[in-house]
Amino acid sequence: MKWIALAVLFLVLLVLWRQMFAGWRARLNRQADIAAPARLGAKEPGSAAVEGVYVSTVDADNALERIAVHGLGTRSAVHVEVGPQGVALFRAGARSFAIPRADLVGVGRGPGMVGKFVGRDGLVVLRWKLGDRVVDTGIRPRRAEEGNRLVQQVQQILAEGQQR
Repeated sequence: MKWIALAVLFLVLLVLWRQMFAGWRARLNRQADIAAPARLGAKEPGSAAVEGVYVSTVDADNALERIAVHGLGTRSAVHVEVGPQGVALFRAGARSFAIPRADLVGVGRGPGMVGKFVGRDGLVVLRWKLGDRVVDTGIRPRRAEEGNRLVQQVQQILAEGQQR
C-alpha cells in the first residue's frame, strides 16, 4: 500500500512540475518580442558598489507580470555599481546587464514585488526603459543604509542627465 501511495504522489508531483515548466516556457514565448537589456561596458573607476539580491524585473504597468526573457526573471546575488553612464548589475549565476542612464526613468523604495516581499521599503526599485516598455527591477540590498545610498546615487545621475 505504501508503494502505491508513493507512486501516486510521485506522479502528481511530476505532473505539477511539468505544468510549471510549460507555464514558464509559454511566458518566454509570449515575451519573445521584448528587447534584450544592454550588455555591460568597460568598468568605470569610482563607481560605488552595493551588494544584495536581484529579485526580478516586472512590467511597470502590471507589477504581477514578471519579465522572464533574457534571464530577467531569475533571482540571483547581485553586485550593483552606479556610474556616470548608468547602472551596472553584475549577477552571479545569471546574465549581467547594464541600464544606461538615458534609459533610467526613476528610482524608489518598495516593500516588495512579485517573487519577494520584505516589507517596509526593503527593496530598491529601478524604473527604466527596456526597448519600448517601461519595467521595474527590484534589488534587495544587504543593509538598509546601502539601499539608501543606492537610491541617492541613482537620483544623482538622473539629475545630471536632466541638466544636460
